[in-house]
Amino acid sequence: MKHKALIIAMSVSISTVILILVLYDYMGRRAADALNFQGEEAERLSIRQQFLQELSSKEHMPQESVQQISGYYDAKVNDYYVKVTYKDEPDVVYVYDKNTKGQFVLMHILAEGGTQPDDRLKHKHRFSPAP
Repeated sequence: MKHKALIIAMSVSISTVILILVLYDYMGRRAADALNFQGEEAERLSIRQQFLQELSSKEHMPQESVQQISGYYDAKVNDYYVKVTYKDEPDVVYVYDKNTKGQFVLMHILAEGGTQPDDRLKHKHRFSPAP
């Protein structure tokens, strides 16, 4: 009888350890997925390239006019967007999003030191939504 109780206790203990290890692995993966709020690197690079191509083809502006461009992922809307700084306006960051038609649209203008008057912004018309 003692031998049988020992076997049952060992089986329960081993099953508990295995269950804990499986849950630990599962929870670790879920936490890592939840923390990956930056999106896929390939997608962030792709949206940057798409923006540069559209800037050249639709806005007739050379890619060299861009000082800095970064692709980002917005976990709230589950989509990517770009932040662009032009060489002739180094203190202003333009934020462009892709609409449902796959076209870039100006969403925000971030000016260092506060908001500048619209008439001073050189690129506010680029990819602006139609009024």
